[in-house]
Amino acid sequence: TILSEGTNGRALRLQDLAEVRRGVRQPEAELALIDGNRGIVVAARMMPNVRINAWSEAVDEVLDRFAASLPANIEMQTLFDQQSYTNERLGGLAKNVLMGFAVILGVLFLTLGWRAALTVALALPLTIAFTLACMRFYGLPIHQMSVTGLVVALGIMVDNAIVMSDTIQRLMREGANRLEAARLAIRHLWLPLAGSTLTTVLAFLPIAIMPGPGGEFVGGIAISVIFALIGSYIISHTLVAGVAGRFLRAGDEHTGIRLPLLASGFRRLLGLSLENPRRSIALSVLLPIAGYLAAGQMTEQFFPPSDRDMVNVEVHLDSATGIKHTQDLVERITPEIQAIDGVESLHWFMGGSGPSFYYNLMQRYDSSPNFAQAMLSMRDFEAANAAIPQLQRRLDDRFPQAQVLVRKLEQGPPFNAPIEVRIFGPDLDTLSRIGDEVRRTVLMTENVTHARATLTMGRAKARLVVDENQVRRAGLAPVSLASQLQAVTDGVRGGSILESTEELPVRVRIGEQERRTPDDLYRLHLAGAGAGEAVNLGSLGRVEYLPSAGIIARRGNERVNTIEAYLRADVLPAGVQEKIQSALQAEGIELPPGYRIEFGGEGAERNAAVGNLMANIGMIAVLLVLTVVLSFNSFRISAIVFTVAGLAPGLGLLTVWAFGYPFGFVVIVGLMGLVGLAINAAIVILAELKSDSLASSGDIPAMMDSVMNCTRHIGSTTITTLGGFMPLILDGGGFWPPFALAIAGGTVLTTILSFFLVPAAFRLFATRRAFDVVSREHSGHFSPLPAKGERAAGDSRPRLGKSSDASVTKGGVRL
Repeated sequence: TILSEGTNGRALRLQDLAEVRRGVRQPEAELALIDGNRGIVVAARMMPNVRINAWSEAVDEVLDRFAASLPANIEMQTLFDQQSYTNERLGGLAKNVLMGFAVILGVLFLTLGWRAALTVALALPLTIAFTLACMRFYGLPIHQMSVTGLVVALGIMVDNAIVMSDTIQRLMREGANRLEAARLAIRHLWLPLAGSTLTTVLAFLPIAIMPGPGGEFVGGIAISVIFALIGSYIISHTLVAGVAGRFLRAGDEHTGIRLPLLASGFRRLLGLSLENPRRSIALSVLLPIAGYLAAGQMTEQFFPPSDRDMVNVEVHLDSATGIKHTQDLVERITPEIQAIDGVESLHWFMGGSGPSFYYNLMQRYDSSPNFAQAMLSMRDFEAANAAIPQLQRRLDDRFPQAQVLVRKLEQGPPFNAPIEVRIFGPDLDTLSRIGDEVRRTVLMTENVTHARATLTMGRAKARLVVDENQVRRAGLAPVSLASQLQAVTDGVRGGSILESTEELPVRVRIGEQERRTPDDLYRLHLAGAGAGEAVNLGSLGRVEYLPSAGIIARRGNERVNTIEAYLRADVLPAGVQEKIQSALQAEGIELPPGYRIEFGGEGAERNAAVGNLMANIGMIAVLLVLTVVLSFNSFRISAIVFTVAGLAPGLGLLTVWAFGYPFGFVVIVGLMGLVGLAINAAIVILAELKSDSLASSGDIPAMMDSVMNCTRHIGSTTITTLGGFMPLILDGGGFWPPFALAIAGGTVLTTILSFFLVPAAFRLFATRRAFDVVSREHSGHFSPLPAKGERAAGDSRPRLGKSSDASVTKGGVRL
């Protein structure tokens, strides 16, 4: 390009004055290193109503076509694909469903015999299909939580089918034809089974309607369970009833396993319990009380870490650091990380947060040249867990000039740091001073690796202080001086060029070598007032360097300085936070009026999630009380049921404590579900006792007979519940086992407790005033032992008489 021609005909070209270069804008705002090579990263996220497998296939087709059009020296690589992890997770959950199905089917064969077992087993796939249909109609996608809800529901969705099939078989043995047996069973069971189903639904309802991120995370479990319970009730009264009437035979006797020695021993213990009801009640509450006491010794944890084979690495440098210095440090850190055994790939993103490669990673940093984030992929999650503490120690020792955080990927809703100390106040200098004191205290606390304040100094600013007399002598105006200074440093747009369909701007400025250091400013030449006149910038004034404020964070319209504490791997935040609180109290940091300190992080998120979970608990409790009271029409019976409901969480906590798991949010969710399941055994026993006239008055032999009548059914349903949770218990990791243990272990222990506590409490009430005997015709309950003269004259319909066969009660079967 010719700029001008002289009188001698010589042309002045652009290349004589400047270097023309095509490249990215300097300094670069962001950089990416893909396994050590410069690259451009594109992140794509699908819409929430799209199936990931179909979406991934469509994306792969687009990428294949694009890769074919690339030059030979450019390679396209997929850094992360969620589809592979989704397939692995759902495959594992599907395996858990099949394993639970097999366990439950085996239990049914042992306890019911093969015909009844096959009839009951029919409810499992039908209920799962019903649940999936409801999920599609409701808009709940198939993901980790919703499928886990199916695993949870496996062991409890067969109870209604067991009751229905056994009742039909008994009616057939007593003389009813197939159609009449099915009709009578449906007529008499719809109300009690509706009551027991409703109590369990109400126990899971607070989880399903829980607001906030925690509810979004775990709500799918409860919604799936509720759909499964509703489906189980409907299917047991329709398809199972029809198949049982058609397939079962009146002459079939129970062929399940019998344990006479165990039954004899249990009967003797039951007799001793009924002879000393107060002592029995006192002994029964010892284990639940021990569970509640053990909860105070358990370490608190919001959600456990994930079992992902990836590690999140973050590098924080001084706020004045440029992106080139950040890149230099990253290139020095890379060999240290790659030296660790099991590293598969390492990708760096500098200048801001990288693309999210885990669902709860927040993109907190934007336009931050002093920040870098790495996506580190390991051979498997065992290798990732082993590498994290090694990397943290090594990088802390080798690079003390930076804060390098090697962090596990966490489950549950996101939080910035495990522990946050938030300092609120109006003045930035005071906030910074108090933050420095708190940060020193936090760093001295055991198991804290790094502590950083969010209120930091910004990048230093250079300000030109001009001598107005010198500026006037040079014939320059302040506005002209400022515009020229901006032009030579930042540059000005001098047009554009068209490349294919892209318009590229042309920026004109002085070379990088002439503006590398602050002293270079003094040597800059500006255009003076006269033609061809140049003025040295150093002669016009001096340069001052001033600090500037960094990001001023606000929380709830208040200025805040947050001290973020990061911990060693596998150290739970709750214990460290207690030590920090004690240390701050011992330090006696004085807060001026208008300033306050509060704690955030994992503990605050956990408390918020628990608060959201309990937000609707009052309304649900009222509905639960109404359901039980109206079902039994007795406040005394309801008091016994809710006593068991209050003791059940203690037994769930005792189980979790015995297996060494922390007290986390998933345990709380499991305990709420446990309440709905655990009272079923109490309901069955109470219905049996209340349906016998002698037992209702407190007669010990009659009460023993009534309790023994329902032991096989209660044992069968309890074992199926345990069997349904066994895949989650054996799944390993820190997420599902404590949840499953809280429900399954609590259900087993509460069932055992109910066999002794419920009859003893019932007898205490009955000896003062006998309970009313339940009428079959008006209550919807079947009586296992009919009262004297129970059959009305002229009533020839089949009834459940006194026999050695099973007898159906509200929500239960005596086998």
